[in-house]
Amino acid sequence: MATYVDYAYYSGTYHGSFITAGEFAGLAIQASAEIDLLTFDRTAPIMADGTDLATVAKIKNATCAVAEELKQQAGIGIGGLVKSESIGQHSVTYVDDPTNRNQARTRTAAKRFIGVTGLMFPGLDEVK
Repeated sequence: MATYVDYAYYSGTYHGSFITAGEFAGLAIQASAEIDLLTFDRTAPIMADGTDLATVAKIKNATCAVAEELKQQAGIGIGGLVKSESIGQHSVTYVDDPTNRNQARTRTAAKRFIGVTGLMFPGLDEVK
């Protein structure tokens, strides 16, 4: 699978530093697949054509943001999202459906860049 962004873009243009060069290739593949999922495969033709430079840049930035979110989620681990925590008599409550919450965070990361392009479904965006 082709990726929508390379490490040179991530570190140079996007100015990302959260992901190392060694980690980036795998995360870029996953992030590109997530962008395809969120846009119903509408991004591939735009990236292949390459003439709409503003939208191409937005797709690349969204891919970088999703890659960073995926790395952060990997660090937290599935089921590791804390819903609430108390200090006295130490009590921790975890998110009931971490997969759903993780998908919402990934969608939000992409939406910052491509939410207004018409590539993403503008319908309900609610996590239960």
